[in-house]
Amino acid sequence: MRLPAFLTFPLLTVALLAQAPAPSLGDKVKAERPAVEKLLASFDYPEAKTRAEALLPAARPTFNKTDNTTLIQSCSTFLDSAEAYRLATEAADSAGAWEKALDYAKAAQGLAAECYAGLKDPFANMVAYYKQAGVRAKQVLEENDARIKELKAKTNLDPGERQELDLALSVEKEVVDSAKWVTFFQTYLDVSKRESVAYDPLVKVMQEKLKGEADQVAEYKAGNGDVLKWVEAVISTPAYLEAQGDKAGRARWLYRLAALDPESKKVQHQLDILHGKAVAAPAKPAKKGKKG
Repeated sequence: MRLPAFLTFPLLTVALLAQAPAPSLGDKVKAERPAVEKLLASFDYPEAKTRAEALLPAARPTFNKTDNTTLIQSCSTFLDSAEAYRLATEAADSAGAWEKALDYAKAAQGLAAECYAGLKDPFANMVAYYKQAGVRAKQVLEENDARIKELKAKTNLDPGERQELDLALSVEKEVVDSAKWVTFFQTYLDVSKRESVAYDPLVKVMQEKLKGEADQVAEYKAGNGDVLKWVEAVISTPAYLEAQGDKAGRARWLYRLAALDPESKKVQHQLDILHGKAVAAPAKPAKKGKKG
């Protein structure tokens, strides 16, 4: 039995999978997320933002396309960085820093898109290669099926037969290994493709929020487009705060106003009431009509 030259091309070592390191940034984001979410749940949005931002990489990572190992390592780093930016987006959004939240969402979007772009062609080629390798290996086994069965049935093999059987066993192993590597590379392709568009809705939401707010400011004729005047108007009208729904909604709205006008004492007073640091003034009784 002769082994086709095509099948002698060395398989990637299984160590490639083992070499993909547990990304330190990914571990940090995973470990820190519960603390950030706890702060968000307690409406301590500024502190949640600070904690989340501390996880952001100091500089944008570089995508290394040297080989399959560096491609995997780079993609892991990029997706971990994108997840850190997602957490920062959520916290910044709640803290009223919508402009930063949009920047962070776009950063995550760009990192995820670059990861997929970097893997797409080389990993698609690897999937195609290992699919073909598996087909050729199966073909060899089928063509030599009778001889392989004969060799496996023998109790004692001479050196030539032992070599022949060893070759057959190596081809059988190649069928299994090829299938594993198809799954391995295809999984990276599928995940990176999914992640490449995962942040699009986040970017869209922040863009729509900023546009909606800008429209409201522009529509407030008495303010002539002045954001501070708009903040003063809405915070002075209780109906706006009541319209925000539950405590979380009111907190996000107030922190956004505070971001727009950090000097507003009315906004800060409402935040103090929200956090139990101040007491709301009692409602004024309705005026009685004059007696006839």
